[in-house]
Amino acid sequence: MTKRLVLVGGGGFAKEVAEVARLTGHDLVGYLAPVPGIVAIPYLGYLEWLAANRNSFDAAIIAFGAVDRQSLAQRVALTQQLEANGIAFATLVSPHAVVSAGVELGAGAFVAHGAVISVDARIGRHVIINSAAIIGHDAEIGAGAIIAPGAFLSGNVTVGEGSLIGPGAQVLEARAIGRGSIVSVGSVVLRSVGDGATVLPARAKIL
Repeated sequence: MTKRLVLVGGGGFAKEVAEVARLTGHDLVGYLAPVPGIVAIPYLGYLEWLAANRNSFDAAIIAFGAVDRQSLAQRVALTQQLEANGIAFATLVSPHAVVSAGVELGAGAFVAHGAVISVDARIGRHVIINSAAIIGHDAEIGAGAIIAPGAFLSGNVTVGEGSLIGPGAQVLEARAIGRGSIVSVGSVVLRSVGDGATVLPARAKIL
């Protein structure tokens, strides 16, 4: 079913979200951002537009990512604010992704080109599974988490809410990443880490 969709975000990642929305038959009403961005659809203003135009769209999707702890927290806070105001969210899956049997996708989740999600994985609300990321069987990704391009999560991995698994990072089977944690670019997680951890590459030192 075609939905009239509003993107929240106007940068490069919003361009990717817009492309997947078009490929899956959605009608892009426009995008919201504090200032005009670079995505090639109409600029609507910012959050006040949502309240004044409830009949002009069917759903929204958070179309910006995060690169550090501060931007992760901002993204989570924004999703909570919009949910509290009764905004409905679309779930977008690229036709060039592989989503296996039994996978659960929460409202507002986004699955990009080339991503693979294996059987019985559970993907929470507003999670980003970015390009060429691989999610193993029975993995559980908490709400608002971001799995960056090329990241690899083995089977039975758990990622806490609001965490970031960086580009090319690897998490070995049955390990857990605590809430609000960051696994930096190219890191290999050999053991579980608690909430708010930062995992660095090379020896994967935990701060």
